[in-house]
Amino acid sequence: MATADRTMNSTFRALANRNYRWLWLGRLATSGTMQMGNVVQGWLVFQLTNSAFALGWVGAGWSVSSLVLGLYGGAICDRVDKRNLILWTRLAMMMSTLAIGLLVAFDAIRIWHLAGAAFLNGAISAFLMPAQQSIISDLVEPDTLMSAISMDAVGMGLMGIVGASLAGRLIDTVGAQSVYYMMAGLYVLSLFAALHLPHVEPNAASGTAIWADLKEGLAYLKSQPTITLILGLEIVRVLVAMPYVSLMPAFADQNLGLGASGLGLMQSAVGVGGLVASLIASQMGTLRRKGRLMILSSIVLGAALILYVTFPWLLGIYAALAAIGGMINLYMVLSSTLILTHTDPAFRGRVVSLSMFAFGLMPLGTIPAGAIADMVGVPWVVGVQGALVIGVYLLVRARKPQLIEMG
Repeated sequence: MATADRTMNSTFRALANRNYRWLWLGRLATSGTMQMGNVVQGWLVFQLTNSAFALGWVGAGWSVSSLVLGLYGGAICDRVDKRNLILWTRLAMMMSTLAIGLLVAFDAIRIWHLAGAAFLNGAISAFLMPAQQSIISDLVEPDTLMSAISMDAVGMGLMGIVGASLAGRLIDTVGAQSVYYMMAGLYVLSLFAALHLPHVEPNAASGTAIWADLKEGLAYLKSQPTITLILGLEIVRVLVAMPYVSLMPAFADQNLGLGASGLGLMQSAVGVGGLVASLIASQMGTLRRKGRLMILSSIVLGAALILYVTFPWLLGIYAALAAIGGMINLYMVLSSTLILTHTDPAFRGRVVSLSMFAFGLMPLGTIPAGAIADMVGVPWVVGVQGALVIGVYLLVRARKPQLIEMG
């Protein structure tokens, strides 16, 4: 019994911090909007176009804007009060979401509306995401950091289960507009939570120009080769591993014959795996050689991607998706912990923004993947990508021992 109590205390240790609890509740709400948005946007795009290629280029709008503004957003994050930045960017997200919901309700939605909203949300995220991520280390003690990041991933897993399946059900029973209305409501809750966060004074000097801050951040990164390697591997994951998300609606419809509810259940399977992995990760705060586990998680991810598109029965597909979600969340917790632990506080916003920069490169993966999938099918594309992920991380494991030892 005492062991169980210690395990529970270790798992939820970060939530004992009042400020972090408010941050977590706000992140829980925004994670719900992300998971629901993935389902409803993909479903709408495929209904309007019946094209896997369109799934890629519509989602590319988010990536392009976050690519262009990612580094700038990180520099701003290091110069301003993170709490206010979180507040205003969430408000902008709420307005964008509500606008799309109204367009759907009045049957006025067009493919360019969805692409434009994706572009706008990517621009907003370029400022929101570095602030949300880097503020964690301002709110909790260093020995609680991995617990806090794990609890963020737990929230993502929970909302992946609930939000994705709920979105699919709402689309089938009420209509896509109801999903956007619910997302807007969740943003209202996230705004309420943000109002309870403390003001965080900027760590970086603000007397210099933004571009000088950017150059300083890149110079700092040059002096940190292992962190640079982690960020470089993030690019590999974005280009090769993540396109499966944008192709999921096409795979559900063309290969499995599933509707919106079925697509939501597939997304929920990803959430289940993410939740389980995040709870496990929350017990690893004192784990040594986190880099080794990070590499192993990506090798397993590649194998799960191959199984996802080759299993002949639906239960096996759900299991593979759960493994994918688990490995993605485990990797995210480990890489974020390593980056925040080993980065000087004055540079955290800019370094975290480079992860956003990596996600901005996603069109280089999703657009070709969608175009090729229209010709040869989703299973071939995702299967080859899974094999590439395995190959890259096996090479890193053999050639970069300094990452393996990182803890």
